[in-house]
Amino acid sequence: MGDGANFVRPLLATIPMRYDWLDSLRGIAALWMIEVHVVDVALNPRWYNTWWFPWLSLTHGFVAVAFLFCAGGAFAITLERKLTAYRRWERPLWDYLAKLGLLLILGYWLHLPAFSLERTLHASPDELRRLADCDILQTIAACSLLALAIGMFTRRSSIYRSIYALLCIVFAALTPWVWESELFRAFPFVVGAYIAPQPLSKFPLFPFAAYFFAGAVLVPFLRDRSNRTVCLIFGGCIALTLIMMVIGLSSPKQWWHSSPEHVGFRIAGTLAALAALKCGSERIRSWRLRSFLHLAGQQSLWIYVFHLLIVYGLVGGHRFSALLGKSLDPAACGLLFAAVTLVTCLSAWRWAMLKAAMPEVVRIVVIAVVVVAIVIFLVLPSRYAALLSVTDESVPPGVIVQAVVGSDPLR
Repeated sequence: MGDGANFVRPLLATIPMRYDWLDSLRGIAALWMIEVHVVDVALNPRWYNTWWFPWLSLTHGFVAVAFLFCAGGAFAITLERKLTAYRRWERPLWDYLAKLGLLLILGYWLHLPAFSLERTLHASPDELRRLADCDILQTIAACSLLALAIGMFTRRSSIYRSIYALLCIVFAALTPWVWESELFRAFPFVVGAYIAPQPLSKFPLFPFAAYFFAGAVLVPFLRDRSNRTVCLIFGGCIALTLIMMVIGLSSPKQWWHSSPEHVGFRIAGTLAALAALKCGSERIRSWRLRSFLHLAGQQSLWIYVFHLLIVYGLVGGHRFSALLGKSLDPAACGLLFAAVTLVTCLSAWRWAMLKAAMPEVVRIVVIAVVVVAIVIFLVLPSRYAALLSVTDESVPPGVIVQAVVGSDPLR
């Protein structure tokens, strides 16, 4: 393990100005995301009634929240460094917009009923709804575009951060009304999916945009505080999280899905985890696995897509769920989780090495792959679509599992 970490450290040194504690949280979320999906496809349902499973499921609800929170924080930090270039419409702006475009392409590709335009045009209504589903990548892209526009067209950082804080409150507070009013029906389904309630959309902007904007406000705030203050914030967030959990335990089921208080519960828990990582950053630097954890955080998009193709894609012509039939016990699930994590992290490491060694070549390759994939998608006949289909089953790999959608079940 120590040798592996030594190989990764020079790679991390080539990446400009990272915040270890932020990468650590994103890395933890990336690895725990694999566990969420492995449990979904492999764990025997009889274990759902054990005393520990609701608590495990509770942690699953923080995976997407942590990703969105970290995405908002990383955006805010990047905006500070590149805002002048963005406002001048220079190359960094177009590079960033291209990255957001890639997020959207990947997000919708993972939802395709088949890798063929002809087949997609003949998709069933259910397949079209899944294609339009607002998943985590779509949410990050939409929030980033909104935050970018606000940052570019406001004069001072204090103003756009205040707007971000207000948006966090608005997205959380209006969620019950947006869900109950079925406002999404007033829009075309591709647009309406962004505000459709769960489970119609997995990560609709109401309330999940609140976590992005919370991160955009709180990550820079936490960065600028002393270690003593951060430790006090950690203690306060832990207390608030426990209080909110007690409230949730005595509240109706809906509290755990659309209430503003539940959003506050998740933000408090995520901020507590981030504050703990920042307080313990000196100790974390001595961990042998620290470099791998940071690598997972920095390559979270690769890990997201790659592990989905393993867990929900084709494996010998079948998905894991078809091969295993939800038949494994917790120990076997743990071994499967370790195996998928190992393969995924090794692939992420090699990809990161390639990007560090030949960044321009990688850029050209990514563009070429996207262009070729689009051409194939446009011209591939429907009868051959199964050859390149991510999955021909009813649940595409981009769908986030019910264990996440129905998370926080302690009620």
